[in-house]
Amino acid sequence: MSPIESLIAAVLRSNGDGLVMHVGERPYVLSPSGPANLSERPLSVDAMSSVLDDLLSAEDRRTLLDVGAVEREILLPEAPGDRFLLVAARGGDDIWIELRRQRGMATGHVQAPAPPVDAPPAQDQPSHRPRMAPSHPQIPQPAAQDIAAPPAPEADLSTSATAGRRTPAGRDPLSANVLPLARSPIRTEGPRNTATPSPKHLGIGRLLRTASARGASSLYLIAESRPSIRIDDEILPLESEQPLGTAEVEALILEMAPSGSREALRGGSSAEWLCDLPDVGRVRCLSFRDQRGPGAVFRLIPTRLISADQLGLSRDIQALCGEREGLILVAGPRLSGKSTLISAFVDLINRTRSDYLISLETEIKFVHENRKAMVSQREVRGDPDVMLTGVRAALRENPDVLVVDDLKTPDLVGLALDAADSGHLVIGSVTAHTTTAAIARLIDTSSYERQTQVALALSEALRGAVAQVLLRKAGGGRVAARELLFNTPSVAALIAEGKIAQLPLAIDSGRKYGMVPMNDALLAFVQSGAIEAREAYRKAYDRVAFLEQLRREGIDTSFVERLA
Repeated sequence: MSPIESLIAAVLRSNGDGLVMHVGERPYVLSPSGPANLSERPLSVDAMSSVLDDLLSAEDRRTLLDVGAVEREILLPEAPGDRFLLVAARGGDDIWIELRRQRGMATGHVQAPAPPVDAPPAQDQPSHRPRMAPSHPQIPQPAAQDIAAPPAPEADLSTSATAGRRTPAGRDPLSANVLPLARSPIRTEGPRNTATPSPKHLGIGRLLRTASARGASSLYLIAESRPSIRIDDEILPLESEQPLGTAEVEALILEMAPSGSREALRGGSSAEWLCDLPDVGRVRCLSFRDQRGPGAVFRLIPTRLISADQLGLSRDIQALCGEREGLILVAGPRLSGKSTLISAFVDLINRTRSDYLISLETEIKFVHENRKAMVSQREVRGDPDVMLTGVRAALRENPDVLVVDDLKTPDLVGLALDAADSGHLVIGSVTAHTTTAAIARLIDTSSYERQTQVALALSEALRGAVAQVLLRKAGGGRVAARELLFNTPSVAALIAEGKIAQLPLAIDSGRKYGMVPMNDALLAFVQSGAIEAREAYRKAYDRVAFLEQLRREGIDTSFVERLA
């Protein structure tokens, strides 16, 4: 008996409506009396991968790899009149398989072991659309408390044979409509919505996994449009998906929205919430209504840590994490990767120092497990006073390292400087394009009467500053250009005297100490061919000086005339 026949036999023995297999859970059949476990052991990733190899053909496995899900129709003489749909989906190590029984919906008959008869062609199939799975009724979902129902006779899941697969001849592998039979892979902050989207959907979890697999940072759902994703600052439609209607978009949003957000959506208001999705990470969800109807933006926040080496941080930048006290600034414009850079700093400290580190973040994006250090991450959302209260509370715990997200108020800047002066290493982020602009912004947050005092304290506490911008690579993807400033005696003197405008000259003359002007970093990428001169010019803060550098190096600058 082939593996697929074993699974179908288990469904038939229990007179069930389907079978569910998922990594980390016990396989079970959805029978009329409730879920019936097929095994007492949860399925491992290796076991599920082996089952996929047994159940799917090479063509199906390629479709699964490319699309993330696949669906096959199966007919067996043991169940005349019934149709079985085998659905497999995978996102990294998160694998699930569903065998759905559709009673009295057979489209043909198969004589075993003879080759299967061709299934009749799908009706009204538009030639310009990708072939999708046929619509089918949703199988009722059992209540969670029913999972402990008596187990059915155990199916043989170990047979390794694929020749017995019953698939109508001539059928292409289909992109699966992944609608979990009895579980939602998404954990939300509120109670799970009981409404389910129509079978036409792929499911919000499926779409998010597709976006993540393609390296997207956001997923967009807007009525009367295809789902779209953002990759490297470009919005791209998912061509394999069909346009979604108003009701379909709303169903997808409600699939993962907590109760409060569902009410806001129905009332026409915007809402925001967080959820966690395996193999995708944390997702920040924002729903809205526009002239077309409901819509949503899902921001993908991957939890996979990126190390300092993976980011390509120089030894001079990594050396800042060895400081025992003082202030380190991380600067950059909006969406420049400041959080990723700070996370790499925290990871480096976590691996190399036996310290107590507290990180106060407006949004926890990367989760750090304790390694050599003890790391405590705290999400602090709300007005700046909430962050200020959090910093004060953290300092009472006497951490060795304190990470503060967004130093943007006078009180927060003053508290960070006091902490750096009293023996803590403080790492703070500032929204600014350059290290010079970041230092100026810290001083300008204070009133005019206190700016001299703040500048003096900053000149003593500062250890270094890193500014980062992200640029589109010529061959696709993005790369970070970084400016590096060290608080040498000459830099400290300029800050103390309030001569911030002269700091770029100090950085230029500080190359021998390891300082890197932003224009040098941009020029190096242009000379290596990693980025185009036009892209570097677009991201340069001092464009006049950068243009002069390009011309001195003999690089074509005619694009500037075209821009003018």
